[in-house]
Amino acid sequence: MPTNDSTHPLGNLEADEIDPAVAEALTPYQAEWLGMQCSELGLKKLQILRQALFEWIDEHPDYRFSAATFGSAMRHALENYINRHNDEFVFVPRLQ
Repeated sequence: MPTNDSTHPLGNLEADEIDPAVAEALTPYQAEWLGMQCSELGLKKLQILRQALFEWIDEHPDYRFSAATFGSAMRHALENYINRHNDEFVFVPRLQ
């Protein structure tokens, strides 16, 4: 849990730095997609990740997070979020 206003399980809110374990768990496409939304729409990475996580938790209320599985859960949460909200964001093509 957060210890002050700038730290969060996803990373550093003030600096908008993703926690290394979460960053490593994201796919290259997800990292590119996230960066594009931030540069084109002026959003923060952690703002998007937090919303993706909130939606995922709402869909999986019985899931219990652990340090070992948090990155993987975040990867799934972001993928679901991208698929669900695709029309609301800047298009980023997936390379085959």
